[in-house]
Amino acid sequence: MVWEDFVPEILRFPLMLLIIVIYMLSGGVYMSAVTEISGSFSWIKEDILMAGYASMTGLTIAFPLLFRILFRFPTRSILLVSAVAFIVCDYVCMVCHYLPLVVLMSFISGFFRILSTFVCWSNIQLRITPDRDFAIFFPFLFTFVLGSVQLTDIVTGYCVTALDWRAMHRLTIGAFILVFALVYFCMRRGYRPGPYMPFKGIDYLGGILWSLWLTCIVFIFVYGEHYDWFDSAEIRTAAVFAVVLLVMCLERAASIRHPYISLKTFSQRNMPFIFILFGCMSLMSTMVSSVQNVYTGAVLGFDARHNADLLWGVIAGIAVGTGVFYVALKKWKWRVKSIVCVGFVSFLLYFLIDASTEKYMLYLPMLFKGAGVSIVYTSLTYALAGCVTFAYYFEAMCVIGFIRTSFGGPLNSAVITRLLNGIKYSATADLGSHVDMMHPMADSFTAVYGEFQRQMLMVSLKEIYGYAAIAAVVILLAILASDYRHYVGSRINRMLKLPQVWRSLHSRTT
Repeated sequence: MVWEDFVPEILRFPLMLLIIVIYMLSGGVYMSAVTEISGSFSWIKEDILMAGYASMTGLTIAFPLLFRILFRFPTRSILLVSAVAFIVCDYVCMVCHYLPLVVLMSFISGFFRILSTFVCWSNIQLRITPDRDFAIFFPFLFTFVLGSVQLTDIVTGYCVTALDWRAMHRLTIGAFILVFALVYFCMRRGYRPGPYMPFKGIDYLGGILWSLWLTCIVFIFVYGEHYDWFDSAEIRTAAVFAVVLLVMCLERAASIRHPYISLKTFSQRNMPFIFILFGCMSLMSTMVSSVQNVYTGAVLGFDARHNADLLWGVIAGIAVGTGVFYVALKKWKWRVKSIVCVGFVSFLLYFLIDASTEKYMLYLPMLFKGAGVSIVYTSLTYALAGCVTFAYYFEAMCVIGFIRTSFGGPLNSAVITRLLNGIKYSATADLGSHVDMMHPMADSFTAVYGEFQRQMLMVSLKEIYGYAAIAAVVILLAILASDYRHYVGSRINRMLKLPQVWRSLHSRTT
């Protein structure tokens, strides 16, 4: 209904999906171009990663405000402001050399990315599932959301190969301008999907404190290895700030009437267990990605274009995974526990490390990776909807986002990097003992050093992949030993109507 009358009915749904995909391309700083940006700005890799994870933090912290903004502003105004915000953030991140400003712009970009796409999904959810069934809506939603994340990396890789890393920013800015024009001329003025609700009872200071706390945690995990962890004053200072900010957040949540994240959110049924499972999913996904990046870059010698090509396999896996979730839940009537197990099994089907692996041999493992992420992601989000009352659902999504989209990635990357470095040092000492004057390549130092580095990496990657397989088996055994009978409540089967959502929010602000 947000579209003007002259827009054909048949085009309205695909046009909204197109807006969602384009808005998902926003990011401020694109982490898949970290090497190129680092060389252009003379930044270290951690600087770009910090800005990239700031975008994820902005996305996470926006969840408690989504419905409030949806009912406060017209849909057209939200999408127009979001397009302008994306244009400004992408342009600043393309030309600015001042890192704190780039981090701030990335945070703002992440905030508007989840806001704009949420508004779009709210307008088309009834077209996807008229009976408001989460088992239908979530697979469709996460196929586009997770697929768009991979598509962003694909487009970035192609732009880097064809032109330079700034080409991605130019492309997205042009796409945002076109979307701005489409929304400006083709959407109704003043339309909102529910009654007007003022910004009353919002804990802005609490939102700022939680954002600063997440930023400190991300800083510690991103820069920890670079600064040698707690042997450096920077990490110790950030840790002190993180502790102080967390105490302030919890004290404020316990002392005011409408906190940004209520303490009752943390005590919702099965919240800790779902939080842990999301952490396990993040660990397995990061483990696979870290091994793959080192393997394809240092061993196989793939460039950005070839790495981007492999992501098509992940997109196919995401579609397969969401399809498996839908069929297993709706047709085969599986429990959530069984579906989650299938997702973690798919991580075990990743490739074996071998220096002779051809590119085409990696597509099937990438498909398993995408399927695993989408199955676990969709299943746990579905389970969360049945465990948490609606009054705390979006706050719970924010809390789950701490590990799912904010500091989960840098935390697991820090653990894996630390583990990989230790294994590399051990492998260097072990392999170095076998290099002597009798080695067949002893006459050429360059040849010996190159082969030594390759073998050292191969041994290290095989060992860390073995740890990943052990971790996946342990996670599977823990899931099989757990009790999921109470994970899915009756309220999970249907989404609330927007008038019901409005009444629920209105009752909390009075």
